[in-house]
Amino acid sequence: MQNSEYAARVDDVKRRAHGRWTEILGSLQVDEHILRKRNLPCPLCGGTDRFQYTDKFGEGNYHCRSCGPGGGFKLLQAVKGIDFGTALREVERCVGTVLPALKAVSAEPSAERMKKLAKRIWDEAVPVTAGDEVDRYLRGRGLALPAYPKVLRFHPALGYFEKDGTGKSRKVAEYAAMLACIQGPDGHAVTLHRTYLKDGQKAMARDAKKVLSAGINGATVRLFEATDELALSEGIETGIAVHLATGKPVWAGLNAGNLEKLWLPDSVRRICIYGDNDANADFDGQAFAFALARRLKKEERRTGPRQVQVFLPKQAGTDWADVWRTRGGHPPNVA
Repeated sequence: MQNSEYAARVDDVKRRAHGRWTEILGSLQVDEHILRKRNLPCPLCGGTDRFQYTDKFGEGNYHCRSCGPGGGFKLLQAVKGIDFGTALREVERCVGTVLPALKAVSAEPSAERMKKLAKRIWDEAVPVTAGDEVDRYLRGRGLALPAYPKVLRFHPALGYFEKDGTGKSRKVAEYAAMLACIQGPDGHAVTLHRTYLKDGQKAMARDAKKVLSAGINGATVRLFEATDELALSEGIETGIAVHLATGKPVWAGLNAGNLEKLWLPDSVRRICIYGDNDANADFDGQAFAFALARRLKKEERRTGPRQVQVFLPKQAGTDWADVWRTRGGHPPNVA
């Protein structure tokens, strides 16, 4: 098989396996003890508790404090003692044959269908107002605002779905939810981000924060209108904290991987990137924050000179919402 054909085959399997690695690895007899997202001996290099399976980016992700990060293919190779070609065939067989339900849902819903679904959910929601569940949640985190951004809405009873043993999504509960509109470069809605809530707190659900559909690719939650200055954060709550602390307009990229891809207007001349401190894990927050800064500086040949700065909390495992809370809601020195 030619290299280009093989690469296309690998890409296709990765696309179909994305977001389904936990089920795939389990079906291929990877011990469920490894997949429980707890600290364990590393299947690659041993130790006692240096390894943790996270599936953080939907690629079967894991991190080892000794031998570093990896994904589903590497983990499968290590656990079963097989080479990459064999692992590829195993996963290919899994998403194509062994787990027919996975194959049935592997294709993304049509853009038109997702657009209609997002509009329906958005229309069911209402603007955030004082005393509603979203306000209670944000107020409880010290993030109350006199007026909330129009890109945030309150949904009183949004369905919460989980996948069963066959990979089919089933509604298991209804929760109040904070909806956030995710906008592409043209300003049009791409999809929605949902934060499920209960009693003024994040719901104790397995996945209480999630995007309605995958593939946001640089789209953002534009919390406040950009001027010639713009602050960027990962999370929505972190973005609100940065705004409260600095007064700057903020856009939220929702996750570290997407932060690197963010689209920004050429009119923005001063950019402050407020990354998460992930030094206690795999440094994703720092890595992607600086990757974005590097990309923006390289783009100066097209955009002209820009001032780009990166800010990180001092304490490992914290973000700027944590900093805001520990400072009692008083503006910290974050520039």
